[in-house]
Amino acid sequence: MKSHEYDFALADLPELFGWPLATVVLFAAAMHLGASLNVLPSPRPTLDIDRTILLHQAQASRSRHTADVLLIGDSSCLMNVSANQLRASLPGEHQVLNLGTLSYLDLPAYARLLQAYVAANPGRLQTVVLLMHPEALRRASPTEYHVALLHSFYAATDLRDPASSMLVSCLGGDIFKARLLSRALPLPLTGNYGRRYGFTRDLWQYLSENNGSAVDPGQFDRRSASGNAEYRLSPKLELASQAFKAAVPAGVKLYVGITPAPESFVMPNYRQQNSVMLREWGQWLQADGVLEKLPATMPEKLFATTTHLNESGARLYTRLLAESLEKYILQQ
Repeated sequence: MKSHEYDFALADLPELFGWPLATVVLFAAAMHLGASLNVLPSPRPTLDIDRTILLHQAQASRSRHTADVLLIGDSSCLMNVSANQLRASLPGEHQVLNLGTLSYLDLPAYARLLQAYVAANPGRLQTVVLLMHPEALRRASPTEYHVALLHSFYAATDLRDPASSMLVSCLGGDIFKARLLSRALPLPLTGNYGRRYGFTRDLWQYLSENNGSAVDPGQFDRRSASGNAEYRLSPKLELASQAFKAAVPAGVKLYVGITPAPESFVMPNYRQQNSVMLREWGQWLQADGVLEKLPATMPEKLFATTTHLNESGARLYTRLLAESLEKYILQQ
């Protein structure tokens, strides 16, 4: 005995799926057309911690600013140095901006940030301080997506999110997230960063208020520390250093330093090795000075991770950086 009987034909498909399909097509068309006609806001996919940091620093680099001292480098530069504290500690009247980003980038990408700042603030810059962690100095190549993200942001073009499927991208999902959703809806950060900052919008605001510097809210634990302490300079770093030096304007001084690692994590001969690495890197960069007085290691209680100092460590390191820069600044 049949309880139900269905009478269904192919001709019924348009009626059942026509409107939902038409809505999807119209949405995709609106996204792609709006992007191509520049009707929509420019892409700014601040959808997580890394992209929020990178895009904030890229935006800061092309904005008007009074800074004559520019900090630039990987995330250890971002987290280990307080731009506001450094400004107050340097002799004379100097303004400081931190454009430290991520170790996922490379020196040519940092050079692009530097060039953007110089173009937006002609004649302003006097000093560039390049700071990188030894772990980043041995990195053979950057992450392609993050480099592409930086260049696409400057060009105001859309970039496919690697977490999205091709279908979602074709239907305008990436355009919607990057141009509209990221601006309208702040996204919650995870873990310690979520507890410290809250949402992506809060992290962006913190970076703005602190002239590009941030704080890593973690606490270093040697038992769970990851990474390899066999630090060295990547062979590819020499050409990349030359590219960075070429981006430094004539008359602007370039000083370079290697940020510290936890003293309980490094190899026994690391302090000597650090000095050798710094001198060689400084030669590749044709730097005006190498910051040899900066510590190669610091006590693990001052670290948040193997590459970042915590807030207390950053205050001490910023003071040491100011002392290292003082003699150079006074000579300019």
